[in-house]
Parts: sequence; structure tokens; C-alpha cells
Amino acid sequence: MEQEIADSLQTRWLRFVAGEGELWKVPSPTALCFDLEKWWKQQVKAAQDLDA
Repeated sequence: MEQEIADSLQTRWLRFVAGEGELWKVPSPTALCFDLEKWWKQQVKAAQDLDA
């Protein structure tokens, strides 16, 4: 699932950067260097710390 999200974000970014009719190269696909589960746990912990 993380890879699907990364691919989706990359595709959206490429569409945003490249204007219509503009020649551009699609970079080779690479995985983003983040751990979605770790990030999510950090966000939950930060929110809990705000309530404390």
C-alpha cells in the first residue's frame, strides 16, 4: 500500500510540473524513503502529547 501511495503522489507531481505540450522525461520509479507506519505512529503520539 505504501508503494501505491508513493506512486500516486509521484504521478500527481509529474502532472503538476509538466505543462501541456511540454516535452519531459519520466524519471525512473524509485521508492520514497519513508516508513508510513512509523510516521503515522509519531503523528498519533504527538497528538496524544498535545492532549496531556
